[in-house]
Amino acid sequence: MKLVLGLVIGMAFGAILQLGGASSYKKIMGSLLLKDLDVIKLILMSIAVGTVGIYALDLVDMANMSIKPTYVVGITIAGLIFGVGFAVAGYCPGTCIVAAAEGKTDAVVTILGGLAGALVYALVYPAFKGLIEITNYGEVTFASAFGVNGIWVAIPFSAILFLLMFKVLKDRY
Repeated sequence: MKLVLGLVIGMAFGAILQLGGASSYKKIMGSLLLKDLDVIKLILMSIAVGTVGIYALDLVDMANMSIKPTYVVGITIAGLIFGVGFAVAGYCPGTCIVAAAEGKTDAVVTILGGLAGALVYALVYPAFKGLIEITNYGEVTFASAFGVNGIWVAIPFSAILFLLMFKVLKDRY
């Protein structure tokens, strides 16, 4: 049941990304340049709905919450690589898959580049393992910091994102 639910939610999410224009290089670059706020609003809405949704599913044991350890050095390096890749390719991993499904060759090349990057990471990880693990702070979440169930952090967080989306990021055109 969980796999079917995941498949259905993933397909719906992909369709929403495609319909919202998030698979368009032009719209992604417009968002990165802060000239087109549509994709930013779509991302904020996705995060807001997804955050509440995943914690709601976790409340009724329909999600498998597995928080990964917080490796500060690893996250910093990965964030820099992700940011540069996003800016160069014009796609993030989700939008890249949607664009590849539409038959966009640049997205297929981006996926191949991501797979090559994962291979390089797997090969060099043993050399950097010690440095990365020194900065392991464990499974850090706002919910664990406050000692509450994640849904009680997710709801106000999502409300803030909706406020940002509807009140702060108004269309300029």
